[in-house]
Amino acid sequence: MDYNNRDNHNEYEVLEIGKKRKKGLSFTKIIILAIIVSLVGGTAIGAGYNIVNYIITGDLAGEKIDRDSSFDKSGEGGIIEDSEKNFQKDSQLSTEEIVQKVGPSVVAITNRVQSRDIFMNQVIQEGAGSGVIFEISNEGIMIMTNQHVVDKAHQLTVAFNNEDRADAKLIGADPDADLAVIQIERKDIPQGIEKSIKAIEFGDSDNLFVGERAIAIGNPLGYSGTVTSGIVSGLDRELHLADKNLKLIQTDAAINPGNSGGALVNGRGQLIGINTIKIADSKVEGLGFAIPINYAKPIIQELLSQGYVSRPYLGIVAGDIDEEAAKIYKLPIGIYIHDVMSGSAAHKAGIRRGDVIIEIDGDKIITMEQLTKLISQKKVGDELTITIVRNGKETKELKATLLEKPNN
Repeated sequence: MDYNNRDNHNEYEVLEIGKKRKKGLSFTKIIILAIIVSLVGGTAIGAGYNIVNYIITGDLAGEKIDRDSSFDKSGEGGIIEDSEKNFQKDSQLSTEEIVQKVGPSVVAITNRVQSRDIFMNQVIQEGAGSGVIFEISNEGIMIMTNQHVVDKAHQLTVAFNNEDRADAKLIGADPDADLAVIQIERKDIPQGIEKSIKAIEFGDSDNLFVGERAIAIGNPLGYSGTVTSGIVSGLDRELHLADKNLKLIQTDAAINPGNSGGALVNGRGQLIGINTIKIADSKVEGLGFAIPINYAKPIIQELLSQGYVSRPYLGIVAGDIDEEAAKIYKLPIGIYIHDVMSGSAAHKAGIRRGDVIIEIDGDKIITMEQLTKLISQKKVGDELTITIVRNGKETKELKATLLEKPNN
């Protein structure tokens, strides 16, 4: 068996939703498929199938988007009066017109990751994803994508809609939001490419309505420039993935492996979301999700300015103690502390291994999902009053000042 050339299709991050939430999905035992780049092992760069094909042909002039104007925080949410819901039917484009408009802004991304096989030989694995051009300037071409598309990258290659390719470098990434920015420096831009690409036009994801057209363009399974059409099926869909909570746009436009980081646009060809997740189950179909562009804008801006996003951090490794576990181990229902990070907010507050968190700021917090959501709504420097049970019987109130989450 040739282990160096074996297929290693880690295409999905698989999680289960086991209970109904007030906001979000109410499915039982549904698998969430984060459209993670598919990996193909090889002894040298280029091994495996040809992942990066060609996007959409076209000859649209490029344009420069002013960075400050591109990231205005338009739309504050809230209730929109019917009279203010301007559907702009007269400005709707046909699907063909949308493809011609948006295609030059969508690119295919190949991520080459160094790893080792079972004999500890170094191999190169390739993964395919998508990206969206949002700025073209004298500094180069700026592209937004998902963090998981560029995770652990040794080399990033971008394929444009005219078959040209260029190397890119990572500017910054935020795993909590699953967003990243990569750049093609001016010196690496293929000659004459400006005639075939353009920066995307931004829409307003705060002003979407259910039933509105939604078009997804990306690189599923290496088929660059794939276009799928549907509608906005739901808004503010709350999903809990690993240690993060995301509020996403739901669409029935097909989103498949490799679509991650691609564009979800409205009927006017304006960017409303970054494709990121698909839910797959034998009993459901057409459940795709995208990160709302209004949520992404300030994060992208922060990645541009400092390469990371400042987020609060408690600094614990913990797990849930449910009712059954509480009876078995004679502990209170709550969050059991397995470990405390040295120098973290939890460490400085006096939280110890074996403690059980039962309340924060007077509110019952008994699951890691609740804790993660609470911390995500706080800022660095905020103080929390944490109620813990120590040794199964002693109750204490501790003060913790949230610190900035380390970049790693």
